[in-house]
Amino acid sequence: MHRTSRVLLAAPLALLLLAGCGKGGDALAPSESTATSADQAAVQQEVAQHPELVEDGLYESEAQTAIGDEAAGGVAAAIHPLFYWRQITDVERRFEFAFADSDSTGRPTTAVVTVHKFLHGWFNVVAGERTPEGTPIEGRVVRKRLNDHAVRRLVLKRFDAPDSRRASWKIVATSAIQITSRDAKTRIESLRVQAADLDTTLTDPLALFRLRRILRLPPETEVTLTVTTLSNDDVVVLYARDRRFRFHNNGDNTYTGTWSSALAAGVHHFGVNALSHGSLFDDEAPYDSQSWILPYVTPPTELADFAP
Repeated sequence: MHRTSRVLLAAPLALLLLAGCGKGGDALAPSESTATSADQAAVQQEVAQHPELVEDGLYESEAQTAIGDEAAGGVAAAIHPLFYWRQITDVERRFEFAFADSDSTGRPTTAVVTVHKFLHGWFNVVAGERTPEGTPIEGRVVRKRLNDHAVRRLVLKRFDAPDSRRASWKIVATSAIQITSRDAKTRIESLRVQAADLDTTLTDPLALFRLRRILRLPPETEVTLTVTTLSNDDVVVLYARDRRFRFHNNGDNTYTGTWSSALAAGVHHFGVNALSHGSLFDDEAPYDSQSWILPYVTPPTELADFAP
């Protein structure tokens, strides 16, 4: 069997995220196959009909994030950052399709779609300037070039209706989203999620899990997130709805933060972003960042085995 793959350029989408996470779940690893042009068109159409399963709706926000007064991890700082924000000026999206698991006729029954998004712009840090005691703090903006690459994967299965010759493709599984800056050295090793009786750890954001396996968090549930990175002086930040705040540095390459899940039913999203110390505390160091973005469902919303 041969593998068929193609890369397409797509117009911008303004969207939400659905993703799988946790240690458990049914990871999918399809074998290779070939596809007809009709199959390729059907998969493209199905993905286009579910923009909420393609993107997160969080990362491109220009919302500001305060750095706070927490010490800079015991490392000398060239500047004193007050807050930062991203300014995305250009977005390019590419969709790569690979077909697998042929049936007795040689047609594929599985499609894996890898979504690539390339974001370009500026990482802006407002650095506080020293002023006489008792006078207002003055600041200057430090701008650093931003080039980020976001990746996520979707799995579709082919369903053939008995009374129709046309195949129906449905999204059945997804990964989380991983966003990494160009030449980044910062890495998220794991993300632990604790809420009520839930305690799960994500170690590979691009692992594929079925739609039913995404997190379920009752309304206004207190959620504790623990992020492990490669360094003990990173700055780790939460993304959730309109909230942005810095995690507590535990001093052992782990960072902890607590927040409350959404009140309204539906599919919601949160993410964690690890930034190198130099990204914020050194005006000469390059921007260096990695983010993982995950979904969660607030009951009574439930996700079916495949997208409707």
